[in-house]
Amino acid sequence: MAEYITKRPLKRTPIHPGEILREDILPALGLSVSEIARRLGVSRQQLHRVLACTHPITTEMAL
Repeated sequence: MAEYITKRPLKRTPIHPGEILREDILPALGLSVSEIARRLGVSRQQLHRVLACTHPITTEMAL
């Protein structure tokens, strides 16, 4: 007989991608927010909103 695993609800809220970028990725790169935004092809303000966890990452930014 097949066993089925049910998904349990998360007991914690998911981490926003902006928090991971702000805490782990950007410090490791050693680049300014302006330079990262330029390389991603987005405005500095748009990247800042993502880093502040107030806006989601766009598909284009993720790629």
